[in-house]
Amino acid sequence: MLRNTLMKVLSSAALLSAIAVPAVSAETATTPFSDIAGSYAKDAINELVEKGIVNGKGDGKFDPTGKIERQDFAIILAKALGLDVSSTPTSPTFSDVPSDSYAYASVEAAVKAGLIKGQGNGTFGTGSNLSRQDMAVLFVRALGVDSQGKGSILKFSDASSISDYAKDAVAVAVGFGLFNGGTDGKFDPKGGAAREEVALVASRFFDAKEIIDSQTPPSQPDPAPTTPPEPAKPATPTPPATSVPSSSGGSSNSGGSSNGNHGGSTPSQPETSAPAVTLVSSSPLNIGDPIKLISSKVGKVYLVPYAATPTSKTDLESLDDRFKSSVLYANQVTEMQTFSLTAGEYKVYFVDSEGRMSAPSAKIVLQDNPRITLTNEEESSFLLGKEGAVLKDLTDNPSSADRNINDWIQVKWHGKSLDMIYNSTQHNFKVFEDDNRVGTLEVSSESSVISIEPTEDGLHIRPTEEANETTKADLQFTLKSYSREEETQQELGHVDLPVHFDLAPSVTEATYQDGVITLTVDQVLHQMDVLPLVKSISYSSSGEFGNDNGYLLQDEEFKVALSEDPKQFTITLTDSVLNELLLNENGKFRLVISGLRDETGNLSEEETYDVNISNVEPNPTSKGE
Repeated sequence: MLRNTLMKVLSSAALLSAIAVPAVSAETATTPFSDIAGSYAKDAINELVEKGIVNGKGDGKFDPTGKIERQDFAIILAKALGLDVSSTPTSPTFSDVPSDSYAYASVEAAVKAGLIKGQGNGTFGTGSNLSRQDMAVLFVRALGVDSQGKGSILKFSDASSISDYAKDAVAVAVGFGLFNGGTDGKFDPKGGAAREEVALVASRFFDAKEIIDSQTPPSQPDPAPTTPPEPAKPATPTPPATSVPSSSGGSSNSGGSSNGNHGGSTPSQPETSAPAVTLVSSSPLNIGDPIKLISSKVGKVYLVPYAATPTSKTDLESLDDRFKSSVLYANQVTEMQTFSLTAGEYKVYFVDSEGRMSAPSAKIVLQDNPRITLTNEEESSFLLGKEGAVLKDLTDNPSSADRNINDWIQVKWHGKSLDMIYNSTQHNFKVFEDDNRVGTLEVSSESSVISIEPTEDGLHIRPTEEANETTKADLQFTLKSYSREEETQQELGHVDLPVHFDLAPSVTEATYQDGVITLTVDQVLHQMDVLPLVKSISYSSSGEFGNDNGYLLQDEEFKVALSEDPKQFTITLTDSVLNELLLNENGKFRLVISGLRDETGNLSEEETYDVNISNVEPNPTSKGE
């Protein structure tokens, strides 16, 4: 079956390895992308990069908003699913995918596997961007779940714009959390799927697939064999124990007759198996966290106190609506909200459409504790320069090295953010609700490239010598309960904050024209009213710099200034020195520069550059002289 094939061979490494075309080296694959800082899918992209799944485009960029065309996604599917691309038909299925197309074998393999149907007019849509609705269709087919008839529950304001063939798949994809609508309540079905969106949906797809794979569907026992009829009553046939009615209503015995119906369909047998419900969420949960569960059938789930012993659907229906939730899809994740509930111990029952009641779930503990989260879960990361940074609470006059903990971490309780104050004796942060201390926040790191040094007013976080701009690291923030009577504090939660290292800026280009040397830097300069330090400028008309060969310019013979371009600064030579120098096409300037400052306060060390008169390309001769 196609479903079994998909579920066995689909893997995260295979699916996303083809997203970036062309592929780049493994070394490049581990390099952070320079263009995803503002991407809502940054965490998903970084997660897949760390696993070696996603590659960039070879220039340090991911191109998150770039679109994926339909034929390229067909190649992704063929590679991901291990489809046979060696056997192609004698004539193309689609007029716009000829046999000499680079995507021909992949498109035909996907057609043969039943994944791709085309646009209904003999064309595939080569060159067209993959739409959001088509991405939903393909991912849901890959999940192998039944989506028939689910489109009727769609609530998007533009649901009528979703193509009929895609409505059911979109509903299932939304139900699994693969997609969200926009803030305007629309799904935008015809909108092109961006690369960052594919990465995010793929990351959610893997989570959904893992949940599905981890659930063992309840076994469906064969109908109990009927006691053989007594010889005196031969007219009453007994169906064999192995006969199972077809869910589609077709014949389950399409060959010869073994039940006396002479080739007719097997009579439908009533469904008697008990429903089952399985918790996906791990207990304990904080109030506000959804209870995630999977049931074997469509119906309704009920949350009851753990000590209660309901015996019928009537008992469960007497509960308040806060303790009920409909299950629209069998074997898919359903969420029960807990915002309006109180702390305590609970369990879940499920009742199917026939009124059959499941056994209770495992115990669920709801606790009323503060919750710790990243301030901006889509974009939070900690930028660390060479000199490090001091993590503090609120500061009135922050320096360039200060970092306000509230910019990255927030602790919420009863719907509001709590105050965090640095504890200089315990070297952690006290968490307060108004004047009442309710918790403690501890900061740590398991990364060898980070050191954390307590100070009087904060935690000084520094990179070690092993750190570089491609190094991956995290800060761990652990929230613990607080009570004067507690000997051991209970952990309430923790979050990891990615750390990115930003080292000193460097000159990437130096050019000379009409008495002005222009230098370009690889980062935006933040000189804080202090100009870059030009330690020396010398000129050689031969281009050779020996002991006595060359003219050393005096400080008054040149002027340093910042440019309008934040990544450039200039050195202007005076007319008098220009008249004295014998400028020619073989001549060179040699510059010794330091003190370039970036946003995080990194200062560059001495760096030497040669600047040709006739050749604008710089020739760095040494570093750290």
